[in-house]
Amino acid sequence: MVKIIRRWKLDLKQLILLLVSAGIALAVYSALMASYRVHERAFIKDTLDANQAYAKKLATVTELFLQSLNSQLRVSAGHIAIHFDDSHAIDVELARLLTQTNSFDSLVVINAQRKIISAQPSSLALKGLTVDPSLSLPIELQQPHILDPFVSPAGNLLVSPTFPIFSSDGTYLGFIAGGIYLQGDTILNQLLGTHHASEHSYVYVVDKNKRLIYHKDNNRVGEHIQGNVAINAVLSGQSGAVEALNSQGVDMLAGFAPVSTTGWGIISQRALTSIVAELDLTHTNVLYSTLPFALAIFVVTLCAGFLIARPLTQLAQNVSSLSPGNLRCIDETPAWYFEAENLKSAILNSSELLGQEIRELEEDRKMDPLTKLNNRLAMQLWLDNVKSMHYQFSVMALDVDHFKSINDEFGHAVGDEVLCALAGVMKKNARSHDFVCRSGGEEFLIFMPFVDANRAFSIAERLRIAISEHAMPLSRPVTVSIGIACWPAHSKSIDETLKMADKALYQAKNKGRNQTCQAQLTPHAANHDVARHAV
Repeated sequence: MVKIIRRWKLDLKQLILLLVSAGIALAVYSALMASYRVHERAFIKDTLDANQAYAKKLATVTELFLQSLNSQLRVSAGHIAIHFDDSHAIDVELARLLTQTNSFDSLVVINAQRKIISAQPSSLALKGLTVDPSLSLPIELQQPHILDPFVSPAGNLLVSPTFPIFSSDGTYLGFIAGGIYLQGDTILNQLLGTHHASEHSYVYVVDKNKRLIYHKDNNRVGEHIQGNVAINAVLSGQSGAVEALNSQGVDMLAGFAPVSTTGWGIISQRALTSIVAELDLTHTNVLYSTLPFALAIFVVTLCAGFLIARPLTQLAQNVSSLSPGNLRCIDETPAWYFEAENLKSAILNSSELLGQEIRELEEDRKMDPLTKLNNRLAMQLWLDNVKSMHYQFSVMALDVDHFKSINDEFGHAVGDEVLCALAGVMKKNARSHDFVCRSGGEEFLIFMPFVDANRAFSIAERLRIAISEHAMPLSRPVTVSIGIACWPAHSKSIDETLKMADKALYQAKNKGRNQTCQAQLTPHAANHDVARHAV
């Protein structure tokens, strides 16, 4: 007797259960992971922008504070000059300035021989001392100056703005110096520590010698910092944002801006780990919010699968009772196609619901939020397609003339309205297959496939005139300057062609604005046969 060994196999209901479970889990996972990556890049960019904006704001506040100190010292210097030989009168003036303004921690008057003739508060006991030659730069300059941080004779680490004192006949008498302590609860620390861009960000300030003059950890004031990318950039006069390691080896998102009058640098930064933690918390909440919907989809899909499987199960049960002559109806039954098609539809439906948000985010990444034109990402994708298909095109580089003066005179809100109106004129005058994008600020690019240089010039002139005649939301007309280049007529490189269009734009600017200039053919490009690029 032959023993029949039956191997265990999945039945149709178990297979549907596994496929539905795996499909929905993978769909949810892929959607969440894609969303996580998109949000991670957006969070980092927003944090860098916010830190840069805050550093600029704080640099401006610091500039205004130093200007206020200079004004206070100028007034006192005028009073002291009248009574320079009266030590008591000088003491009275310094005491007045120290108590009435609350801007300085100490004040001294130093004559032209580097001798301290008055000091407040009097408890410092500095009167009669001669200052170190390294602190005599204000005597040499004989003009307002802010001394680099130094340790005073009283042992305090401070920064000191100074103002010269001249007699009525113009004779240089010395200078008045205000001391602002860098450690402890001082006026400068209150100014820099009062505002916070966010609870996770903090600010520190360095002087031009890379020494900390303000930090949330007061014990680090006076420390020299080396190898910090943000500090190197801000002390070279740059303003921007960067992701870099700080001196403690922590990955930071830092925005920075210089204080031009002193050579200081202000850095606002946030640890990258706090961004990741916040992002993890956000997506954990998203996951918890998604699970009920995913569970509902799972139940509906599973029930539908069981309903689909029921007639197939009954058909399988009836197979054993069929006679050999009646197998044709079973053979012609599309059982597997029917099952697979319905299962695929359920999974695709669930994937479509969960992936809709990702597709919308992807579309938003390709659009400029202000003008609703294409942005640089969309432009790069379009150029990649053009390059692969070898479509020749002409490109117009447009820039709004005197746009900064529009913002300065009418405000940034009106400036934004002008950009939107300008975008509307460009879209109205563009052909359906032209590609219009905002490349940055008040600059735009228009790509015109299969348009040569002469025709592009005519189109550009019509557009320029249409813009100048268009009613803008301000009391004067708005004009643009335009530069034109063609690919591959001007260069075999698309990047070089764009640079040539930009160069032609600035040529139009230099010629007086409100005009169009064409890029000049290079010798190599002039002999290049562009006909082989046409489709």
